[in-house]
Amino acid sequence: MDKPLSILLLEDNPSDVKLLQNELKKAQLHHTISVVDSKEEFVNSLKAITPDVVLSDHSLPSFNSLEALRIVRQHGLDIPFILVTGTVSEEFAVQCMKEGADDYILKSSLTRLPASIENNLRNREVRREKKMIELLHAKLQAAYSEIAQMHKDITDSIDYACRIQTSMLPNKKALKTYIPDSLIVYKPKDVVSGDFYWFKEVDGKIVVVVADCTGHGVPGALMSMVGNNLLNEIISGRMITEPAEILTELHTGVRSLLKQDTDENPSQDGMDISICTIDKQNKLIEFAGANHNLFFFRERTLNLIKGDRKSVGGYQRETERVFTNYQLRYHPGDTLYMFSDGYADQFGGRKQKRMHTRNLVRLLHSSLSFSMAEQEVMLHEWLEKWKGELKQTDDVLMVGMRL
Repeated sequence: MDKPLSILLLEDNPSDVKLLQNELKKAQLHHTISVVDSKEEFVNSLKAITPDVVLSDHSLPSFNSLEALRIVRQHGLDIPFILVTGTVSEEFAVQCMKEGADDYILKSSLTRLPASIENNLRNREVRREKKMIELLHAKLQAAYSEIAQMHKDITDSIDYACRIQTSMLPNKKALKTYIPDSLIVYKPKDVVSGDFYWFKEVDGKIVVVVADCTGHGVPGALMSMVGNNLLNEIISGRMITEPAEILTELHTGVRSLLKQDTDENPSQDGMDISICTIDKQNKLIEFAGANHNLFFFRERTLNLIKGDRKSVGGYQRETERVFTNYQLRYHPGDTLYMFSDGYADQFGGRKQKRMHTRNLVRLLHSSLSFSMAEQEVMLHEWLEKWKGELKQTDDVLMVGMRL
């Protein structure tokens, strides 16, 4: 040891003190020793030097080793206490050991003392390490319990938010009442989603919306609720059905609600969105997109209608954000697809790369001979097969309609 071992010796016989010191020197035990022979000196030395080990004779005038042991333990000191005595009854030795003495050595066998000191010091270190481990374990258990409760509270809150979000989404089956041969592939990355769909028949026209909000999980879900409420107000409340006008009003509403039109909130949260209005009576389709496109198949030929390269909400450099409104006539059997980027951005396949939109379009093209109900099953299966063991990258949303 770098630091000399501090020994407190309770002994009133100078000859025995000398014998004990000689034994420790022979063992080359690096130490200092303080000798006391009364209760008062013993107590004062315990406080003054805080010894590494206590060696105690059995019997001194008006004081004995058992009392010394009790004083050491009352002071809360975890140090080896070794009884070193000329004679002691077996009963007394047993009593001392029961009360916490670490060893007892007869003065006729002092050669055993150095080894006893070293062994008991090692045992003390083991006890201290064990106690420290137990304290750390208790702290970790408490922290784990706290984290587990926090996780439960957060999970319960998110599950409740999911129920709220799900209740706000239109029933997927309702789209089939408007367009019988249709599909919705909706697969949130987390419990709640930043992607959402919206559709409703207004003034004889069917308005279908596919939206991808900033982020996913809880932040995305909050934005989706903002978008859902604004669409209800704009389309259901104000009877606006032209896609480009809906996007303009939605953009203004998002920026106003999030205070993006002031210096108070520098956030760029918003959404990419596609809106398709179907007029069955006149066989007309109107489309507008904010960073979203319409994929339109007629007799297996793809007609891509590109949306504007600008989002709904977020930073606005221009004086007024205006979106392009496209209008075209449709024929029976024409097939439309609108989707967020979650499917195409999913990592997977043999090389674990993104699928990309071009490969997704190939999949859609290859499935045109199937009904939308069959395609919906196939799209789910294709996604799982492509993803394999990888985690889902983003929220997935696709709406398909055969007119």
